[in-house]
Amino acid sequence: ESQFMAVIVDPHIGFLSFQDAVRAGTIQLAKCASHPDLYMFHDTPKPGVQRLTYALVTEGLARAYAVYVLAEPLNGKPCFGIGYATDVEYRGQGVATEVVRVSMVDLQKNMASKLRSPGFYVEAIIGADNLASQAVAARTLSDKPKQTRDKESGQPALQYVKLLR
Repeated sequence: ESQFMAVIVDPHIGFLSFQDAVRAGTIQLAKCASHPDLYMFHDTPKPGVQRLTYALVTEGLARAYAVYVLAEPLNGKPCFGIGYATDVEYRGQGVATEVVRVSMVDLQKNMASKLRSPGFYVEAIIGADNLASQAVAARTLSDKPKQTRDKESGQPALQYVKLLR
């Protein structure tokens, strides 16, 4: 156990490494048909973990991204945990809301043929003090979050859930 207080994982840290990898050309993004600026990257960050990263890209750089990782099923249906981040330059312009909205549309299309029964959940666990991310989740996932604790850090958090059919 570390002497440092556990913190909720910050998707912005991942966003910076994603941006570096895009810039360096070490990852290749696939263009999504559903939106002119939307690109997708699929990888397996550790064995058994599938990750889908969607980014809104302008002139070769991501303005914002949304990352989906398969989580524990909810009500018997698959559930994706989502995290998102926006480049500092684009904050406060609705870009995070846009990347979450358009990536969910694309994810829904991609998942439709892979599911045994229709529908899956998208879930965001957001720190109680992260007001900007809460606003995005309220606009895109649910306006009725549940109080919870982040599994990794134990910090107070809000759970936003949306069923996509």
